[in-house]
Amino acid sequence: MGWEVRACTGPELVRMLREWAALEPGPQPPPEEAQLRDLLGAQPPPVILTAEGPGGVLGGFAVASWGFSTWRGRDLRLEELWVPPPLRGQGVPELLLQGVAQEALAAGCSQLRVELPPGGGAWDAPPGEGTDLGAAEGWGWVSFGGGALQRLAGGAPP
Repeated sequence: MGWEVRACTGPELVRMLREWAALEPGPQPPPEEAQLRDLLGAQPPPVILTAEGPGGVLGGFAVASWGFSTWRGRDLRLEELWVPPPLRGQGVPELLLQGVAQEALAAGCSQLRVELPPGGGAWDAPPGEGTDLGAAEGWGWVSFGGGALQRLAGGAPP
């Protein structure tokens, strides 16, 4: 196959985020300077991986952040995994997922948590692996952003 998973640099990630935003519908990403500041300045820093193929072609990215479960301990949370449509079905998404799982094990994490969009994403979870927390434990995700976040915080920005 010739693909290698490695750490992704900030400029590489920004370039792929631009490509993703142009190819697939979704919310407008924040300005590039804000993306780099937030990703590369975070403490602890997120895990940002890319798959590099023959000739230096980049085959997508994975971004994971560190978390903690009071029930299970430290975990790694896969936030984004994106592979350009022409490279899907060639094992690249699975290589990125494997790379994130290796990072979780190396850090002593109890689990890798993965948020899947409705209908799946650019990759499929390995069959028979993982636990659907929505089905098994009734967990669901809720997001507070923009005005909802400000109202939740009592109306005043920090």
